[in-house]
Amino acid sequence: MAYNLQPLITILQQILNPEQSCWIVDHNKPQLESLLQKAAYLQQILEKSSLPKNIENLESQIRDAAHRAEDIIESQMVDQILSSPEGERFTFSTPDLQQVMQLLDSAMEQVVKLAEEKTMPSGSSSSGASLLQDPSLKSVVVGVDEDLMQLKDRLTGMQSKLEIVPIVGMGGIGKTTLARKLYDDPSIVMHFEYARAWATISQDYNMKAILLSLLRCIIGKECDQHNEKGDGELKDILYRSLYGRRYMIVLDDIWSTKFWDEIRMYFPDNNNRSRIVITTRESDVAKYADSKSVQHQVQLLSESQSWDLLRQIVFGEEDWPRELQGIGEKISSDCGGLPLAISVIGGLLSKLERSKDVWENIGNNVRAAIGESDKQFSNILSLSYNHLPLHLKPCFLYMGAFPEDYEIKASRLIKMWIGEGFVKTNGEKSLDEEAEDYLKSLVERNLLSVKRCNWYGKPKSYNIHDLLRDVCMRKADDEKFLCVKNAPEVTFSNLRRMSFHTSDGVEVDEYASSEMSLARSCVVYDAALDLSPMFGILSLLRVLDLLAMVFSEFPEEILRLVNLRYLAIDCYSLPSSGISRLCNLQTLIATNLSDDLVPAELWEMSELRHLILDIEGDDDHVKIIVLKKLQTLRCVKLSSSDIWVVSWKEFQI
Repeated sequence: MAYNLQPLITILQQILNPEQSCWIVDHNKPQLESLLQKAAYLQQILEKSSLPKNIENLESQIRDAAHRAEDIIESQMVDQILSSPEGERFTFSTPDLQQVMQLLDSAMEQVVKLAEEKTMPSGSSSSGASLLQDPSLKSVVVGVDEDLMQLKDRLTGMQSKLEIVPIVGMGGIGKTTLARKLYDDPSIVMHFEYARAWATISQDYNMKAILLSLLRCIIGKECDQHNEKGDGELKDILYRSLYGRRYMIVLDDIWSTKFWDEIRMYFPDNNNRSRIVITTRESDVAKYADSKSVQHQVQLLSESQSWDLLRQIVFGEEDWPRELQGIGEKISSDCGGLPLAISVIGGLLSKLERSKDVWENIGNNVRAAIGESDKQFSNILSLSYNHLPLHLKPCFLYMGAFPEDYEIKASRLIKMWIGEGFVKTNGEKSLDEEAEDYLKSLVERNLLSVKRCNWYGKPKSYNIHDLLRDVCMRKADDEKFLCVKNAPEVTFSNLRRMSFHTSDGVEVDEYASSEMSLARSCVVYDAALDLSPMFGILSLLRVLDLLAMVFSEFPEEILRLVNLRYLAIDCYSLPSSGISRLCNLQTLIATNLSDDLVPAELWEMSELRHLILDIEGDDDHVKIIVLKKLQTLRCVKLSSSDIWVVSWKEFQI
């Protein structure tokens, strides 16, 4: 996939940048330039073309070729840096990339051919609507009384102008169910007695089917005589059918602004209090439809509401065994307030014996039970990932590196993305600003939630819903993107990126293999883990986060990880010499340092952009900072008047 090409493009741009002072490229420079051109062109085609969904073999070919090129190039970069005397420039002798070039050429030919053929049929549909659960389960609704009241007031309000009413929220949260309750509400039916219509849009929408669905609601069987007409004629018929009438239209599950552009002009503003309700996971789509309209954000259910919904689905109006309440509350709580998940687990429990032992067995792993009982559930949530722009997919998959219910600091996450090479910029914004836009996009698509903001309202940390995180983990494993130690249903096989959440008594060297030598990220959240056996083989790491661990001394082996872009470590001291060997380092976070052990070499690291030192005590002998790329300096408990901050930007550890 195209996102696998961006880190390769970033590396090539670094080497070929004429302002890059540390690399001298040999006479084979044209080969690197050709590789950069091919990778950038292929990425551009993939980003702009609508290709078939079932091209796994082609995606694997692109991914493997990009990874192979990165491995060849960065391995030589590391060897050059480690073998060259300190202070010298590095001579980059172009390795043999001919096989990689051939693989990219082959992939490019296939992609261009597919793009030209436009093999994706316009009428196909993989919409979430086709995957909805048994309607009898979804007909049970709790916790929406206030939502219904607010929305009914908007639909029947006195504003005469045509109003767009957006209902927004993550997949499975109940947007369609809420819209259906409104649509069928007797007071709404009476208010829009002359024209109500419903159409489900989906990702790969069929415009003709949508138009016929709307017309069938408005003009009934008369619609059948228009089945052979084209889209243009049907749009005109729709406009004439609505003209002069007060109407309510529900457009369920909109994914793109393109669809809205195609149909908007065929809903006349009769100045008679007509309304259009749209449901979408994409906040930017809702804003595009009407930037002035307040979005109705559907919220997750509370724990009491979750149990109430589960109880109604399983028992209905029947009496229910009181001994099941405790385990039932736990099961519903483990659904994370997501109505669709509660509906699925409720449907499963309704078919099983109503005994405490059976329910406790389900309660041991609720999310696994949901996935096993209904594969459609995962497909519904996966639609949000599938619809992401290519540049956001690796950023979302990276969320799997963080433990469940973890509060993800925005500043650290951004630096990790940049260190990995995921973020690109056209020069108008800094990489940090672009990455902040990436985060904003994931929030607008209801894939991340803002956990907390700083004092002036800027998001400072985020979290991800547990069930979306499960989707993230499965996708990351399928695409050989990330391996998490001790994650359900994830094997320790994909070693491009590694995250250790718990060692569970397993020795790290048990996994030490040649595959590990290709890892680019290693993130640790287990303080008891001994990583020392690994440092010798992780030579290509770009991101290393060890803040969960405490080191009395800085591990000397880390000084050989010269490909690092991001390093976060909790240690009492930094090495007195040798740290400038990490010549690619962009971000250094070091906590619990002693003030008299801050190496002067830090000020010689020309690529360093973000320096965060948590220092105990004072130091009156810190050198003036002369790092031209430095954007962030944070020194806690450091009271020297000799420090000059070249540029300041808030950074939260």
